[in-house]
Amino acid sequence: MSIWEKDSDKPNRLTQKNIELAEKTFGVTLPKSYLKVLKEQNGGYLKTDAVHVDFVNDDGEGFILFDSLYGIEPDDGILATEYLKEEWGITKDNIILIAGDGHSFTALDYEMNLASPEVIHIDTERDDVHKICDEFDSLMDLMFTLEDDDDEIHIPTHEEIRAWASSANINEVANGVYTWIQDFSMVKEDHLLYKAFVKVFDEGTEHQKITVVNAMRMEIENDTITSQTLIDLCLTLLRKETDLDFQIYKEMIEENLADKK
Repeated sequence: MSIWEKDSDKPNRLTQKNIELAEKTFGVTLPKSYLKVLKEQNGGYLKTDAVHVDFVNDDGEGFILFDSLYGIEPDDGILATEYLKEEWGITKDNIILIAGDGHSFTALDYEMNLASPEVIHIDTERDDVHKICDEFDSLMDLMFTLEDDDDEIHIPTHEEIRAWASSANINEVANGVYTWIQDFSMVKEDHLLYKAFVKVFDEGTEHQKITVVNAMRMEIENDTITSQTLIDLCLTLLRKETDLDFQIYKEMIEENLADKK
């Protein structure tokens, strides 16, 4: 059964010359199962849009988005691997990128076995690398289609948001703090929110911290957050960060507060 979306644009057919070029470039043999699906269609969009994984994504879910697959063309598809690695700051060696949008990639990892590469997920924003499965064949078995929730948007209750904020899972905590900050109906003078905010800065990724701080900045500008305790806590945490992005957010918040005096 085909894995390809019928309505996707049809790329050029896979040629033996380009297979040989890719294998010579990377110094490896490409998986037969990967070449088999590329011989049907040389890259493009898939019928499915996600893959089950043993780790959690930013939303605390056990899947990653996976709706397309690279083909093989000179300077394109998997042969753009070195360019993409440099562009997105990927330092891991012995990999071939087979899918991704910049924020994250799926890759064949030949580090452990030059004859049979593992399939890995690289999150460039969190600087994380996770194994998905042992081989490309197994990847296809893990592919599935996410349910379409467009017709039914779930608005979390205050109890759900508080449960996220008090969770042991840092992804849920970060999501809880972000949602709490943006929910104008939730009281911001709350020790649970303060504790969760600190936890995001202690245990969260840079992406999670930036997301929370940016939400704070916007709500302060919109006058929907006036809790001086929460604002002071945010500024205190930002002053401890050395990265330029955090210093910029600190200055933006301070300037906005000064303009309101």
